[in-house]
Amino acid sequence: MKERSKNFFKLGIFILLLLWLGFLMTRKIDLASADLGRHLKNGEWVVNSGFNFSEKHSPIYENFYSYTHPEFPVVNHHWGSGAIFYLIWKGTGFAGLSLFYIILGLAAFLLFFLLSVEELNFTLVTLFSFSLAPLIAERVEIRPEAFSVLFSAVFFFVLWKYSRKEMNWKWLFILPAAMIFWVNLHVYFFLGFFLMGVFWLESFFKGDIAGIKKLGGISVLTVLAALLNPAGWRGLVYPFFIFQNYEYTIVENKSVSFVENYGILNPNFSVIKAILVLMILSFVLLFFINRRKISMSLLIIAIFFGALGWMAIRNFTLLGLFALPVLSYNSYHIFRQKEGEINHAKENGIAVLYVILTVLGVYGNIQYVSAHGRDSGIGLKSGEEKAAEFIRQEKIAGPIFNNYDLGGYLIWELFPREKVFVDNRPAEYPGEFFTNIYKPMQENADVFEKVDREYNFNAVFFYSHDITPWGMNFLKIIKENSEWAKIYSDDYLVIYLKKNEKNQSVIEECQI
Repeated sequence: MKERSKNFFKLGIFILLLLWLGFLMTRKIDLASADLGRHLKNGEWVVNSGFNFSEKHSPIYENFYSYTHPEFPVVNHHWGSGAIFYLIWKGTGFAGLSLFYIILGLAAFLLFFLLSVEELNFTLVTLFSFSLAPLIAERVEIRPEAFSVLFSAVFFFVLWKYSRKEMNWKWLFILPAAMIFWVNLHVYFFLGFFLMGVFWLESFFKGDIAGIKKLGGISVLTVLAALLNPAGWRGLVYPFFIFQNYEYTIVENKSVSFVENYGILNPNFSVIKAILVLMILSFVLLFFINRRKISMSLLIIAIFFGALGWMAIRNFTLLGLFALPVLSYNSYHIFRQKEGEINHAKENGIAVLYVILTVLGVYGNIQYVSAHGRDSGIGLKSGEEKAAEFIRQEKIAGPIFNNYDLGGYLIWELFPREKVFVDNRPAEYPGEFFTNIYKPMQENADVFEKVDREYNFNAVFFYSHDITPWGMNFLKIIKENSEWAKIYSDDYLVIYLKKNEKNQSVIEECQI
């Protein structure tokens, strides 16, 4: 009876942990600055076309939504995510889409938690999880990368279980089957190859001939499975060339040190530094205490995801999840005592770890809620679609000049009636478009006038919270330009209309 009560207590604590993590992951959708609108429009096209990948003039192969570079070739590596998002939105709206995204994240966390609790006692794993929760919840904007997080968890779970002889090798066939989906859902599918390579390498150094053959064979099948995407071999190698044509600065792709120096505050910067220190310290201690227990696969994974997390904010969630089994495994072998052994140093060490995790967990979670709590909730932010309603009501037409952030919103709300100047996909536009046109036209009024003469803009749609130096400068340029009239402004975007005879009635009615 006592054991049963103890299990019920653990279950209750775990449910509370899941609810807390789910709460951290609830964030109102800011459609004005997100990629989501474009993903939904991709999904709409895919579903309505009956998954017709033979059509070359489509968002699968071309820069379909832009009038500046409509025929620029693209590799749409996330079309499957768009289709799933669109079907869920169609059935349950944006609120259902929010809940689905949270479920994906919790499912990934569950797999990592189950592996970790097999290594370390429930209390410490729970404290580790609580401390890592802000990192895990960092990426709450609805994006295709959620599928990469989930599939990374599946790959790691299967490979870890197999490597420890806790799972029959036939379960490895899940991996190539999963890759068929992953390669069509998000560009991070290469993480599957990385994880397989790590465990194959561990088998090689252990001299595990059976493991070398089985993992090698499954790896080949997984690579072949990745060819089952609309772009074929180009889709397979795309992750390794995506940054060759990437001439626009994205904050989420920058390192922690870069973003800090840029002046952007993020409460998770303190958390990630603490977690990286804990991981390094855990390997150092394990090396001196019981170096034979160091797991080569976990060491490589810790280095890889630690570097990814530090180098780009977009990888915080992956680092937070993979840090959990790494810290759990190392902690077990650092503090484990043999039966009958009384080691006061280890007991004191565990006590110190409890204190550190409690302080870090409370501090990190409070800071996270303080920074993001006001945006908690599901579905769209209030008033997000007012601008689109205004545009349709006043029959405002293009050509439109819009900034990078607003592209996804306009694609969702206006396409196919209107195409966009640019959207938030740097790799899908020529690099010189950003360096020679997009940035200079916002930095210099004369350049804007020159580009305006080329495209004959009728309207300017701009995200109100653009924090780029060129974006903030452009808002001053357009405000001071006597040829343009401000006709709309809200918490998300501002609209200017060119002063001409065609727009005169709208300007007279709406100018502010």
